[in-house]
Amino acid sequence: MNTQLVKIVEFLKTQKCKNISTFDLSDESAEKFFVVVSCQNNLETKKLADELSLFLKYDKEKDGYHKGEWIILDVDPIIVHIFTVVDRAKYNIDRLYKSKEIDVLKSLKKKKSK
Repeated sequence: MNTQLVKIVEFLKTQKCKNISTFDLSDESAEKFFVVVSCQNNLETKKLADELSLFLKYDKEKDGYHKGEWIILDVDPIIVHIFTVVDRAKYNIDRLYKSKEIDVLKSLKKKKSK
């Protein structure tokens, strides 16, 4: 399991984020993950993007930050999508990648118990 992915998901859990989804979009040649999370409004999305950036020491541009409806952080090989609840429903990328969904924390617990 990608340790950076686990670190991000665990951080989002500590922030009491709701509806965290993770997707493994890796192919044979490259590891790639999406993390999708929702916040109630654009003030909360911006706050979460700022806090996650501090946590990860992320100093690149936060795409979509000015509106705060859909903020993207490219933490290669992980793309973090921070949506407002309304915009997450509108764009519904969860449905698009449903077959690639993984439960990061559950996978981690299984590995630790072995």
